[in-house]
Amino acid sequence: MKSLYCNFTLRLKITQAFFTPALTKPVSSFCLLLHAQLHALLHALSTRVFALCAALLVLCMASFEATAQSSNSDQQAQLKNLKRAISSLEIKLQNQNQEKNALHNQLKAIELNSSTLNSRVRQLNQQISGTESELSTLNKSRAQLESRINKQSSAIAEQIRAAHKMGDGEPIKLLLNQQDPQQLARIFKYYDYVLKARLQKIEQFKSDIKDLTALVETINQKKISLAKKKKNLDAERLLLAKNLDNRTAKLRQLESSLQSSEQKLNTLKRQRSELEQVISTVKSAAADLARPDNYRSFASSKGKILWPLRGSLLQKYGNKRTRDIRWEGWLIKADAGSSVQAVHQGRVVFSNYLRGFGLLIIIDHSDGYMSLYAHNQELLRDTGDSVERGEIISRAGNTGGLSDSAVYFEIRKDGQPVNPKSWLQSARSL
Repeated sequence: MKSLYCNFTLRLKITQAFFTPALTKPVSSFCLLLHAQLHALLHALSTRVFALCAALLVLCMASFEATAQSSNSDQQAQLKNLKRAISSLEIKLQNQNQEKNALHNQLKAIELNSSTLNSRVRQLNQQISGTESELSTLNKSRAQLESRINKQSSAIAEQIRAAHKMGDGEPIKLLLNQQDPQQLARIFKYYDYVLKARLQKIEQFKSDIKDLTALVETINQKKISLAKKKKNLDAERLLLAKNLDNRTAKLRQLESSLQSSEQKLNTLKRQRSELEQVISTVKSAAADLARPDNYRSFASSKGKILWPLRGSLLQKYGNKRTRDIRWEGWLIKADAGSSVQAVHQGRVVFSNYLRGFGLLIIIDHSDGYMSLYAHNQELLRDTGDSVERGEIISRAGNTGGLSDSAVYFEIRKDGQPVNPKSWLQSARSL
């Protein structure tokens, strides 16, 4: 509209310039009047267009905000539905387990208690390490303060000896002996400077002594706190050792109760069935969960997926486990307490204990892909948490009845297990 007005004005000016000699005064006045009316019309139109655009912008912003709030509310509702579905399934499985085998429930209770104790031991170790680091820093500060105080003490002692040699009458002698007023003023100025410097050193000395006293008190408190933490750590370790002994005894009882291969087969089938129930439940509940903005599809990362942790393979996908059951994932050897990482970004859809799998985390990666991490010592993420590629989600352990520490890892597509070999990075690239 602005360009149209400019073009019209330009043409009008050209016309006026060309026909000015031939135009009469009334025609020129008419053109000027027409020009003014057009200018006023265009100004009114531009004002209305601006107001209309502003109104549309406000409406768009309000609509966007409402959409964002609605999206956030939907996301929260979906997470609540997921947690509700998981909670119902856990109650169902718990009731089934109570009816079928009390020994498994006792083992579960022992392993959950061990997980809590391991978590407390790890936290205490971190606190002790932090306190020892603080003590080291405080002791360095103490040494620096003591060194400065010793130097200040020597300097102050030297100044006191010098003042004593001069005596109290030295300024008066100088006053009586000096005949030049300017020289006298300079001498007194020097004396004033020396006195101020001496007072500053004494004040700094007193301040450092005060700081040192407070620092020594802080160090003593830190030492007392450290001693308490170490005592608590020893107590927790004793409880953990006792718990591990109880677990070993329960495992022996379980082995005794499953003497025949038929019993072991039925137990593995029952455990596998419970896992399938969990997979089915979380698959349905997680179907509507929104993807993160920076989401990279699981399928596009094939061959580049991270390993959950470094370790040798104890069992591979497809290996025979018992008569009719084969391994549907990898069993990776790991030191107890080793960090387990998410192989790809996603959302935790299960984080709890499952019989036969121990402390288990399942991550949904969208598009029907999931990853499973079982036999953990400790779970570090909860159901509903978003996780990034390489983020630590758990600590390796032997929960679920393993004799040695390891992590059982599966990848699933539409609920069905697939061979991790074609998805994970090659061992050489680790």
